[in-house]
Amino acid sequence: MPYTTLTVRQDVAKKLKASKGAGESYSDVLNRLLENQPAKCVEEWLQSIAPLEGRGVFTPAERERLKEDQKKPRDSHSRRKGHASV
Repeated sequence: MPYTTLTVRQDVAKKLKASKGAGESYSDVLNRLLENQPAKCVEEWLQSIAPLEGRGVFTPAERERLKEDQKKPRDSHSRRKGHASV
């Protein structure tokens, strides 16, 4: 398999080395980190799990509700209104 040399800052190299597991190559670490990227937004995440729809994860109505909730985020105060104070 062909190889490519990458140049990174020393601080990045230290983080990469710290992320390296036993027996892992730097290619393995980069591949693992790149494959496990968090979704950039709820909609992207919902699209990524769309193949699971109908398998007990989310119904189409729940997915729509989650999309709408993302468009109208609530602050923590509004979520606590209905709770009794201690």
